[in-house]
Amino acid sequence: MVELLGEIVKGKVVRLEEYGAFVEIDIEGTVATGLVHVSEVAVDYVENIYAYLAEGDEVDVRILDVKDDGKIDLSIKRADPEWVDEEAPNLRSKLDKDFNKRLRRFMHKSQMIQGEARRQKRGRVGT
Repeated sequence: MVELLGEIVKGKVVRLEEYGAFVEIDIEGTVATGLVHVSEVAVDYVENIYAYLAEGDEVDVRILDVKDDGKIDLSIKRADPEWVDEEAPNLRSKLDKDFNKRLRRFMHKSQMIQGEARRQKRGRVGT
């Protein structure tokens, strides 16, 4: 089954829940049921899955993952031949780096101040 990861297969929606659709697929003569999470139904945000799918619908799905417990993750939106994975944008800007540098400096000074306060407190307790 692992060699089928990424493959696009035909499936039939057998049950709908608010969090996703259970789709029955035929893999090498074996019928299996996988889950299409609501986030994998369409490129757009899906607020109401019932507006996109109905039980009995025939859909193309891409096999995303087969877990150790036998659960199968599927995707309808990634089965589209024109689907392109979005690249994660580079969120590390110069401002982020400067902020992180200032935060580390502040945390270091804070720990030094706290350590000095503990040392002074211990010195007073022993007197």
